[in-house]
Amino acid sequence: MENGWDSMVSRIVRVYNLISTVPKFQGEVETVRKMQSIPEVRKACRSWLKKLPNVRGNDEEKSHLYRENGNEIFRGRKSPHVALEAYSKAIFAAPRGSASLAMAHANRAIVLMSLKRFKEAYEDCQLALEGAYPEENRLRVLFRQAECALQIRDRDGLEKTLDEIGKVSDEQELATFEAERYKRLQQLAGMIAITEIPQDNTDSEFVLPQMEEKSSEEVGRYMVAKEVIRKDSPIVQEKAASFVPVYDPRGRSELPPFDCQCCGDVNVIPFPCSTCGRACYCSLACRQEHFSVHQYECPGYTKHLWYLIGIAHLGVRSFLDGFESSMQRLDNLDECTPDVLFQKMLEISEAQRDHYHYGKVFRLVTNFERMSLSDVIQYSLTAYMLAIYLSESTDFFKNLGNKSSLLSKDDWILYVGSVIFRHIGQLVCNGHAISELRGGIASENNCLEFDSFNIRAGFLHRYYESSRVFTGIFPQVSMFNHSCEPNIRNTFNKNTLTVYATRDIESGEEIFNCYGPNCKLMNKLERNLALRQQYCFECRCTRCASGKDDVYEQYELFKCPFSKCSKKFMVKQNVDPFEKDIKCPLCKRIIDCSCFQLIASGMSSEQESCYEDFEDAMNAYNKCALVLSQYHETKITLAHMIFIQYLPFSGLDERCLKALKTLAQEFVQIREHRFGKMSPEYVVGCFYLMDLLVIESKCEGEFELDTESSAIMDNFKKAIEIFGTSTRGKILHYLKTHITL
Repeated sequence: MENGWDSMVSRIVRVYNLISTVPKFQGEVETVRKMQSIPEVRKACRSWLKKLPNVRGNDEEKSHLYRENGNEIFRGRKSPHVALEAYSKAIFAAPRGSASLAMAHANRAIVLMSLKRFKEAYEDCQLALEGAYPEENRLRVLFRQAECALQIRDRDGLEKTLDEIGKVSDEQELATFEAERYKRLQQLAGMIAITEIPQDNTDSEFVLPQMEEKSSEEVGRYMVAKEVIRKDSPIVQEKAASFVPVYDPRGRSELPPFDCQCCGDVNVIPFPCSTCGRACYCSLACRQEHFSVHQYECPGYTKHLWYLIGIAHLGVRSFLDGFESSMQRLDNLDECTPDVLFQKMLEISEAQRDHYHYGKVFRLVTNFERMSLSDVIQYSLTAYMLAIYLSESTDFFKNLGNKSSLLSKDDWILYVGSVIFRHIGQLVCNGHAISELRGGIASENNCLEFDSFNIRAGFLHRYYESSRVFTGIFPQVSMFNHSCEPNIRNTFNKNTLTVYATRDIESGEEIFNCYGPNCKLMNKLERNLALRQQYCFECRCTRCASGKDDVYEQYELFKCPFSKCSKKFMVKQNVDPFEKDIKCPLCKRIIDCSCFQLIASGMSSEQESCYEDFEDAMNAYNKCALVLSQYHETKITLAHMIFIQYLPFSGLDERCLKALKTLAQEFVQIREHRFGKMSPEYVVGCFYLMDLLVIESKCEGEFELDTESSAIMDNFKKAIEIFGTSTRGKILHYLKTHITL
């Protein structure tokens, strides 16, 4: 994506002729040193950073308007979820330390209490009380916080809040109802057991198989099984060494994704950094825990820097996450150079690789020697700019303490830039996408029940979508080489990755991941082009060696509907049956594609779909199916259009419901065939059938699942294990609540 930094890099490379200055990659330190040797490059980087506009929403009036909007919605007993969103917007917009910020937190607490989210409401009250909340109204917030502490059985929190209420009562006489409420809370506090902080049991305990790292000149380092690993058995469980949010064009909106940058939980009630208003956390504890790193990223958030530089953000995060531990291992160094320090880190990382977590990251390979020179220069220049950012926009170098004497200021910038440069190179070929189900925004599509966070009957397919939420680095899993037909699958729970075998793996057999290009999703030419561009190698996996694309083509084959031909064929990429008729390349006859266009026209029409059109749409789908292979991807597109238009009418007519269930079952079968049962695509593909079963249950009461739906239901409950515990719990609750079997 072209952006301000990309343009700046192109200009610097052109103006200062960096292609001649850096004719080839000569090591991380030396390459960044070339950038540093040109004073004008540093000036250009500093100038670009200073000119970045401040995007922090320090607008007290805007925050006030959002809060008033939330008040109007909540008082009018409209959707509390839309009110909650309005209050969150008020929090994001409010200046740090302002009365607007404190009042937005206090108001949001009321909505959260009505939705029974007492833990988050307690913390909202805490932020209001710690902020500039009007003194004359603090007592009502204290009582609100005490009620939350009582609900979550937090005796310590309740006693602290009651102490604060007691201080107020010493200075002013409580109203009769306040005194009675205070007395009741004091009595209840003594009945609560001593607060126990539950352990985080989000990670499962597995007995993991033994693996061995090997190396060859042809493929580098790789991993093999030292024992037989059975299908669906866990192979590795690893927490991300570092991870950062995925930024998309919507990242410029007023609300960033509600995902915690500390623990990796998703769809949370957001507690943003009050300074930058962009980094989100699920709790005050996570926000505080992450401060040691976030304090150096915070100024970048206020200028949208991390959105502009993409994967390089994970390079900075990896450096910041590992810097303190790396310095602890360099205590014996008195004086050195950036080259010596960098080499020492390489040696320590290799020697201590089994127990030094950051060292596992540092020793990962880069592809700088095989990358295009333009990419090497861009990454090194970006890393150097980020080292300047840490120097000029943060207190990073001021906080080095006794380590500052190891190097001069410029040498520290050189070293830091070199390490970030290395991490960027590693992440280009080792970064992992962390996928989850992202919940919808209430103001756009309110799919939640009025008085809870439970999904409304029939709205599962409208609430969730599968999304890349984070990009992370998992150094142990990064040791797995690529195959276009891998023997593992990944599941994520917050910031933890668990890898399972997709088939039996024999002792001594290599363990293969897929870096994206999969034989079911791309043909060989497309796969190898993608692998060469990003990973700089030619794939020689079993599937590529066969030279056949039959696995991919089965999802793209058309069928000639004429009985004398009936041949299957591929069409050119620019041939679209939704736009015009297609020609059979074998019998040369024109195939009528008006049925495709009829279904698509229903989606594009400004008129609202009605039930009377449903039969025509299904007839059109059946005609389309005559010219598509059994698992053709276009069937997914067509079925999706029909579901969106007609699923809301399925409860009105038994024939409609039955036809849509049959279509949904076919939809699931196609997703299963291409992506497997344990995949996000399969899970999302099941949503339509789950919603139809819910609607059937609501219409008929207790009913018996047909054999096909029952089997899919069982597979679906197993498949959602690929997502985090909070997502799984919400979906299982949806099924349990709305389906009466």
